[in-house]
Amino acid sequence: MFFPLSKILWMIFQPLTFVLLMVMAGVVLIKFRIGRFMLLSGCFLFIIFGFLPIGHNILCYLENTYPANPTLPEDVDGIIVLGGAIDTVLTFSHAQVQLNENAERITEMVRLSRFYPKAKIVFAGGDGSLSRSLSTESTIMNTLLKNIGFNTGRIIYEDQSRNTYENYLYSVRLVHPQAGEKWVLVTSAFHLPRASAIFMSNGWSVIPYPAGFITDGKYRIMPNLDVLGNYYKLQVAAKEIVGIIAYTLTERIKTNVNDV
Repeated sequence: MFFPLSKILWMIFQPLTFVLLMVMAGVVLIKFRIGRFMLLSGCFLFIIFGFLPIGHNILCYLENTYPANPTLPEDVDGIIVLGGAIDTVLTFSHAQVQLNENAERITEMVRLSRFYPKAKIVFAGGDGSLSRSLSTESTIMNTLLKNIGFNTGRIIYEDQSRNTYENYLYSVRLVHPQAGEKWVLVTSAFHLPRASAIFMSNGWSVIPYPAGFITDGKYRIMPNLDVLGNYYKLQVAAKEIVGIIAYTLTERIKTNVNDV
């Protein structure tokens, strides 16, 4: 129930959609005081979100949590790579693997796999769409790695997960990590605070490894005219903040235990 509800609510309350719905509702109800309030509020929010670097600064905060290229131990037991870098719908439509803006998750996985030739590699990626595509990220990932000559025999595929919490849940059931083992968690920098909190608060000690950044890490205060860019960053940032709050409230991120 959590998964479909979270998807539906996010469709409605993601920043740009929410603002536009407010404006449209305000136009429809313009004869009433509530309508005029919604219209003015929607226009105000559109300007604030569209011209100020709010999303950029939130992303800076998230991405600066774990700096790039962290110092890693000489040996690790495993590498966990979270899905989200493959567009399953476009891949099926064009019969060609289609990567998205999170492709660094895959490129860093390949690099780390060469640095740690004996480490286990877990790729956690099922199908995160409501409509259920005809293939999972794990299946497509296997095809991609074979095409580039990677030894897919090293990969343990977790193909059931639909969100970050399920990435953890099904991966831990696959590999049964033991206390004292060293596992590197690879995902996008903006996603890493939420992902690492899920893993570590539930007892799987991981080394956070950011793969791919959206910002330069520098906070800004001046308005700009990149409206679409500002809304894109705000959408990514808002999804992470809402995700952290929702996972904490539902105890998918636990706050009453120490990291293991």
